[in-house]
Amino acid sequence: MNLLYLTIIIPLLSFLALVSLGRQIRSINITIIGISTMLIVVLISTFSCIDFITNSVPDMSLIYSKTLWNWFSIGDFNIPITLTLDGLSLIFLVLIAFIGILVYFFAAFYLTSQKDIYTFYAYSNLLIASMLTIILVDNLLVMLIGWEGVSLSIYLLIGIYHKQMRNSYSAVKTFFMMHLTDLFFIIAIFLIFQTLETLNIQDILSTAHDNLAVDSDIIFWITLLLFLGAISKSALFPMQSWFNESTLASMPAVALMQSSTVILAGVYLILRLSNLFMMSSDVLYIMTIISSLSIIFSSTIALVQYDIKRIVTFINLAQISYIFFAFSTQNWTLSLNCLINYAITSVLLIFASSILIQKCHGERDISKLGGLTKEFPLLLVIFLFIMLSVSALPWISAAFYIKGDIIWSLILQNSLVSGTIGLLGILFASLSIWRLILKVFYHKLKIHDFAKTNLMSYLPILILLIFTTALFTHFPLPIKGIISTSELDHQGNLSFLFLLTGIVVLSFIIAYTLYAHPNSEVKEVFNTPLVKSFIRFCTANWRFDYLINLLLVKPYMMLANKLKKDPLGIWDNWIMTSIKKTSSHVVGLENGHLRWYIVSIVMGCIFILMLLIFI
Repeated sequence: MNLLYLTIIIPLLSFLALVSLGRQIRSINITIIGISTMLIVVLISTFSCIDFITNSVPDMSLIYSKTLWNWFSIGDFNIPITLTLDGLSLIFLVLIAFIGILVYFFAAFYLTSQKDIYTFYAYSNLLIASMLTIILVDNLLVMLIGWEGVSLSIYLLIGIYHKQMRNSYSAVKTFFMMHLTDLFFIIAIFLIFQTLETLNIQDILSTAHDNLAVDSDIIFWITLLLFLGAISKSALFPMQSWFNESTLASMPAVALMQSSTVILAGVYLILRLSNLFMMSSDVLYIMTIISSLSIIFSSTIALVQYDIKRIVTFINLAQISYIFFAFSTQNWTLSLNCLINYAITSVLLIFASSILIQKCHGERDISKLGGLTKEFPLLLVIFLFIMLSVSALPWISAAFYIKGDIIWSLILQNSLVSGTIGLLGILFASLSIWRLILKVFYHKLKIHDFAKTNLMSYLPILILLIFTTALFTHFPLPIKGIISTSELDHQGNLSFLFLLTGIVVLSFIIAYTLYAHPNSEVKEVFNTPLVKSFIRFCTANWRFDYLINLLLVKPYMMLANKLKKDPLGIWDNWIMTSIKKTSSHVVGLENGHLRWYIVSIVMGCIFILMLLIFI
């Protein structure tokens, strides 16, 4: 564990080296540097994991802490750079390292352009270093450094093809949206320090438990601001825009952003401060509302998309919300299992889609594909396995037990509306993935020229497929004593599991009816004005971009145009012009005429006498 700091330093140095010299290095050497960097992180994470397990004592939580240096101090206020490793940060460290090395390995065989290779490995290293900073430091102010590093990394990865106006606009939009909620996180830090007089995470939790009342106003505002700071990183509604814009990056970068790094930042913040959130029932209720809106929003949009990248993105976006459903029920262990399952499934879906797009020479419109079963049988099997996980196939996939427990927890807490939305989310996600499979692999063959794909690209997929099965339903997580654990009452759960099974079966029947063999009645339904309007509304992302443009972009542009000529400069020029004109008139009075001077003196005397009389 003494080498833990290298997990941050080495990716950071690799980022600086590739940014400085990447254009002069051959592609194969850049790939070697990138994979070697991630491999070192994996090795250190593995040794740390072994060391942690070896030194763990039953019924006790092991916490390793190492202070590197003192960042700054003002009077009695000190901010040290201290790395802390406990069971929770170890889980995130292993998950980031494991998914990261698979993404880096996949990118080595997927990316072909020298620029894509150089930019991906350079900016991804900065993203890895930023994420590891977030999970390993024990101070909120130091965590803010990694927090901003993540925002910068996303901006760079989305803006790789910045010469295209669409990509450049999306990168700027993402940067703005990220920092809009980062502001809430910064305010929360100031509020915590003002209230508790510390920014050390362990001290915050202990002091808040001893000195602050449950559901008090200060607890509500602190947790609300922290949650608002986390929703952009976790892509919850209404701050999900960057998640959609991430599709403009290369597919390995999309996998890194949507699965194992950026999403984990917001989730980790809430898990690390879970004891604070347990003190505010109102914020947990707000989490339920936001999660419900996120599921409805992303699931309905995924159903009508034709771009493979966008379908995958909105399916993943819907799955994130189940993590926050678990938060709202205060089942923190279940949320961790859901997070692990989401990370694995989302990477699988992105990898499989990447190979499909590459084989079809970049074609992403599913309406132009079809009949690929005979051409790519292995790819079909992979998509079917992914479908098992996304649709929570009964008693086979890990998602069946995890999502089932989350929705059951909502029902037990009388959140019937949220539980129903959770079930609808599974139904819509199943329909979306079935629609993708049937449109691409069923019907007639529409294209006949296919590109070759390196077989090594399938290796990360085959590794990840193992972890989607029910064998890995509940990972043994070393979180005892770190976050609160609770046992779920499964009495009466069997009938609910049959209900969930019925929803999965229903999704297949609906998908087969709508997309495999649509009859005349189905076509008539799709052609009704109401359905057409709904499809247009969902295709346009609920007109959300229009609202953003109306509420944020247009007022900003109007203000920018008003300030274009610098109002302060205009006021300053007006004052100077007035002084110059007054001065020119005063100078004109010095004309050398004695009569004018005598008249001026007399008028001045009269003015002074008037002041003396009337004042």
